[in-house]
Amino acid sequence: MSNQRDMGDQSLPKLQGAARKQLRYAYQIRDLYAVKNPGAEILHTETQAKYWIENRSSLIGDVVLPKRLPPLSGAKNEKQIKLAFAIRAKVQSVLPESPMLRSQTDVLFWISNRRIFDFAYLGYLYAPAENAD
Repeated sequence: MSNQRDMGDQSLPKLQGAARKQLRYAYQIRDLYAVKNPGAEILHTETQAKYWIENRSSLIGDVVLPKRLPPLSGAKNEKQIKLAFAIRAKVQSVLPESPMLRSQTDVLFWISNRRIFDFAYLGYLYAPAENAD
């Protein structure tokens, strides 16, 4: 097992010293920091997850990190899973904090309501930036 983690065109050392859930959180913080500061030495020298978590505010500010969505269930085949996943991802891009993203895990819910979500998504995309008064 390598002690490097691939980050695009640069390899970053793996983080250590925390539970799996905390490691995932520390990786999210470090990955976001790496996008904004790609050449920073700290990316290669700080390998403790605790550092990234404790210094989150000074490293990335008040950015809200996305929460992991629960897995989808109830699919009869791989095609249904992929379709429902794509529909839910589209809804998440418009309504990232919607409770529905976490409460509705049935594949058929997302597939059955895809037309409603399509109209909502198009309305969001083409709505005027300011009041049309």
